[in-house]
Amino acid sequence: MADETTLYRQISALHSENFHSCFYCGCIAAKYDLAPPLKFADFYLKTREDADFYKVPACRECFDFLKNDKSPLLGQRVDVAKRKLARKYQRAIRIYEVWDHDEIGDLGYQLKHSINAGIVLGKESYQRIKFKGFDFEADGEKHSAHYVDNEVFTVFGEKFDIFRDALDYASKAYRIPKAKLITMFTEHNNCFDTAINLFQQKIARNSYEKELKQKCRAFSLEHKQNLQFVMRTIELFCQQDHSLTIEMALAKLYTDRLKDCSNPLLTPA
Repeated sequence: MADETTLYRQISALHSENFHSCFYCGCIAAKYDLAPPLKFADFYLKTREDADFYKVPACRECFDFLKNDKSPLLGQRVDVAKRKLARKYQRAIRIYEVWDHDEIGDLGYQLKHSINAGIVLGKESYQRIKFKGFDFEADGEKHSAHYVDNEVFTVFGEKFDIFRDALDYASKAYRIPKAKLITMFTEHNNCFDTAINLFQQKIARNSYEKELKQKCRAFSLEHKQNLQFVMRTIELFCQQDHSLTIEMALAKLYTDRLKDCSNPLLTPA
């Protein structure tokens, strides 16, 4: 049976600001996580699969997240802890990303209190997820912490280290509600450029359809034509010739189909 005291190397922070800190999230450490857990140690010893055999300072929450995880490498356990933190505090992080304290002044007391609490918890949770660990020493060997990638978010060439900053910029610059932008961002491969382009295309399409219906309705009333017939014909004309505007297509319909007709073209209602 593997022995924790002889088999595992304790991680000790090299810098005082990280003393007594959880390696996974930066909170106050209260436990030691074992990588891999002691109950799996014999398996890794017998199979000789890669395993760090580190004794890692951890907060109670990260310790609980990892106590049943079999991962033997510190980097793997960092990923597991971050993923479970993100899942547990997903709602609070969403509030933190979408809301600012100065945006809730006109809300009711209960809602304002709830959002304020969400912002505070979401900010703390986000910082824990982005915590990069710390440089440490184990058995006299010094190690640099490189377990969390420096994620960069881009918005048409503008670069941001923090998602919330990128979201705020994109929302204001392109006039897209943050909640809608987050949804489109996650639905389209976590790409702001794609999300913004698709949103703008949707707005343009909605505006076009509204204009099309208004102008075709006026035309159908003036010339006693069926509205659906007019709309279908105008859309067909525009598909055949992309240079046509709605007004130009309506003029073409009048010239080609109605102008010289002694009996107006009537289509079924």
